[in-house]
Amino acid sequence: MKLTGMRNQCQGCKQYFNSNHAFDKHRVGKHGSDRRCRTTEEMLELGMSLNSANFWITEKRDAKHFMDLREAEQPDDDEG
Repeated sequence: MKLTGMRNQCQGCKQYFNSNHAFDKHRVGKHGSDRRCRTTEEMLELGMSLNSANFWITEKRDAKHFMDLREAEQPDDDEG
């Protein structure tokens, strides 16, 4: 899988993450003592999900929060 931008792979669990924030969210515990990767079940319980490219994201995006450019208002040809 190609990693560009903020996308990354955890070297512990080998899962892929769409952002540094998603990567950080999947880690739990104190550095140097009991730090570990969350299980798939734990990530799902936190609301994390896989996007269409199979990268973990912090939360599933609801399509209503995004503007569909195909449906955006187009200026009328009659207006000057």
